[in-house]
Amino acid sequence: KIVSDEIWDIETGLKAGIIIGNSEIGMGSVSVEPFVFRKPCTNDLIVSQEKSFRHAHIHLTEYEMTRRMAQALSEGFSLASSVLTAFLKTREQPVADPVEKIRKIAEARKFSQKLTDEVVSSYLIEPEPNQFGLINAFTNAAQKLGPLQRIDMERFAGTLLEAPLQ
Repeated sequence: KIVSDEIWDIETGLKAGIIIGNSEIGMGSVSVEPFVFRKPCTNDLIVSQEKSFRHAHIHLTEYEMTRRMAQALSEGFSLASSVLTAFLKTREQPVADPVEKIRKIAEARKFSQKLTDEVVSSYLIEPEPNQFGLINAFTNAAQKLGPLQRIDMERFAGTLLEAPLQ
């Protein structure tokens, strides 16, 4: 993970960043995923797969792979900056009963009761009755998970940024 010290919101501590991944097995691909880092509690919100760069290792020369990665890094920070702006705007989108909404989302995703309770607890630590607070509850709960599960939860939270919560 690389967090920018240049693309950030002073008031909230939100910063743009990118995650660089490399898989040598399975799909054998490299990836660049934009995300937003929340400094006060080190949460990450990873944006959707459609906005990420992913390419298999095969069929590319070293030069071409380097060129594409450089372009993906640049575009990743640009996208992360846009996501940061969109995430800040979620404070303007009220959620009537955030705890109930969290429970419905968790049930639809078939989360365990323990994980659901962790998300609810995360919300209650920093209650903000809007989409920002709801999304932040999921990213905050992700911190208690193992590395791969944490990234999956952060990616899921990124989908909530684009999904209507009504």
